[in-house]
Amino acid sequence: MNLAVSRRCPLPNPLVQAGEGRAGVTRWHAIRLLLLVLAAVLPAACIAPEMPDGEFAGTWATAERHQIAFRADTVVVNPGDAAPSPMAADSCAGTFRFGYGRKSREALLGLMPHQRDLQTRLATMLARPDYPVAELTCGDGASTYVLLDDRDLVVIHRDRDIAGIERLSRL
Repeated sequence: MNLAVSRRCPLPNPLVQAGEGRAGVTRWHAIRLLLLVLAAVLPAACIAPEMPDGEFAGTWATAERHQIAFRADTVVVNPGDAAPSPMAADSCAGTFRFGYGRKSREALLGLMPHQRDLQTRLATMLARPDYPVAELTCGDGASTYVLLDDRDLVVIHRDRDIAGIERLSRL
């Protein structure tokens, strides 16, 4: 240990072994440092993800009047003839993931590589190079919600190699 450095530094060296110098003070500082780090990190870890700028906020409906609403951490499904139900791990056979992001046009078209007819239909809807998306994985299936504009949304449903698309409008 460099004594010149330790004399100028008011805090004890946290690497000092027990039995050397001020070990009790060093342990206290190490514990205090750990508590400060935990206090700084834990609140950030507990904050739920937010929708980017509320782009997906509101209620969206299909032509058949089935509705969905986006929350920061899930999608709430309202089939019309039943109570609204938020998607969660218990309703998805234990496998549930949800998040917001952006995807390129090419990445979105690549979600259905074996269904050229759906790729062509989707390609006519996607004019920009990238889009805001909300992605949901539930069990073996996945859905990518693509925000086309302020009023229109297209969802790409996938279950293994089979895909489908559905258009929704903001209510």
